[in-house]
Amino acid sequence: MKMRAIFAAALCAAISLAASNAAPAESLAGKVGDKKRRMVIPPNSSGGCGKVYKDYVAASGHSAYASTRIGGEYFFCGATFNVGSQKSAEAGALKSCKSAVAKYKLRSIGPCEIVASK
Repeated sequence: MKMRAIFAAALCAAISLAASNAAPAESLAGKVGDKKRRMVIPPNSSGGCGKVYKDYVAASGHSAYASTRIGGEYFFCGATFNVGSQKSAEAGALKSCKSAVAKYKLRSIGPCEIVASK
């Protein structure tokens, strides 16, 4: 019986030591991440895509930004911030962008594409 208690105490100490020596996760805030294509927001554009992109860069966790191509009458964007993985961030950003296209039903160039993710 005493042997189990000693083993459990030793195991807890080893787990605590391992947890305390683990390197803290690096913040992704301020980083653009993996650029899939060039991001340019026209200076005369209205709407929130410029702010959404800045919020994406400022996000500290796995995030992604998606948009349609710029060059037509309108362009749409979407983003997901601080989720569990880069892959799920990309899926969420595409879903958000496609939702904006469906909601406004205005002409844009091409489908939603990932611009950057981290």
